[in-house]
Amino acid sequence: MTQTIKIRFTEPQIALVMRAHPNCNLDCLAELSFEFDQAGKIIDCTATIKDGGSMDHDYAGSGLARLYATARRQLTGRQTSATILQFSNGDGLANASR
Repeated sequence: MTQTIKIRFTEPQIALVMRAHPNCNLDCLAELSFEFDQAGKIIDCTATIKDGGSMDHDYAGSGLARLYATARRQLTGRQTSATILQFSNGDGLANASR
């Protein structure tokens, strides 16, 4: 199984984007998630639509692009290297931080 990284935006975070950019069309979304593979390539984008929202509505646009850019910044800001800890008794412990 390949590891992926999921970055989720909740309704309050989406509302912040809506206040800053009132013309973006995310008003009916309750949640939005981006999923990336280990190389940082997007492999999935899913959303939860609020009650009363239209499944036929096109949610792509400037708001989605802004959230995607934020997700990419969060993804690249994460530590992806491994740290090797060496103890005095000679035992090593690998700690893969993400």
